[in-house]
Amino acid sequence: MSTAEKLKPEEAFEEEDEVIEIIDFDEGAKGHEDSEGIWLLSYADMMTLLMGFFALLTSMASFETEKFAQVGSQTAEYFGGVVDKTMEQLGDEISEVIKAKGLDAQVKVERTSSQVSITFEGTLFFELGSVALKETAQDLMSEIINILGEKAPNHKFLIEGHTDDLPMSKGLIASNWELSSLRSAAVARLFEKKGFARKQIMTIGWGETRPLVSNRDNTGQAIKENQAKNRRVVLKILNHHPL
Repeated sequence: MSTAEKLKPEEAFEEEDEVIEIIDFDEGAKGHEDSEGIWLLSYADMMTLLMGFFALLTSMASFETEKFAQVGSQTAEYFGGVVDKTMEQLGDEISEVIKAKGLDAQVKVERTSSQVSITFEGTLFFELGSVALKETAQDLMSEIINILGEKAPNHKFLIEGHTDDLPMSKGLIASNWELSSLRSAAVARLFEKKGFARKQIMTIGWGETRPLVSNRDNTGQAIKENQAKNRRVVLKILNHHPL
């Protein structure tokens, strides 16, 4: 009889357990954990080296804030600043013409990033109730339009006519609305004579609907000084180009 046959059942079972214990996966799992740990160590070493490398680059770099500011300013100028400077220069040149003619008190020049607005007192351009431009107004506008032809040949222009609240007397012009429209059109014709295209010129007659100051006091009495301020022509040079 063989040795296996001589073993008792309990002993045979114990021997089988020993065999099962020999075929154990704990050793393989331990090896897997070891290899995973090695991978993590390698990754950590690589990250440490990269951090050191970037730290070295940072310490070697010399950032010149003035140059960065200069580049930023040039970029802004390229994408939008040129337009702003053009509008600013237009406002300055037109202001010089007005000052040279001694008309500072009658003409107001305002500048924004989107437009130059020039407000002319109505008495400078027209007689009361008239739509015919005065000679002084034609001379002034001729010089202004010459500047625009040189500096802003492709811009658009909005010409607004404004009146006081005095009703029109009986005649060809029925209301302040027609009066203000005809006055703005009279200025627009000067642009056309100087070679500007009609599509560049827009005219609006506001009549008495947009006063700068109240035409009358609380009792309804007319304030002549205020009515004179409300009679005006406004030329707006718009920052929309090219057409």
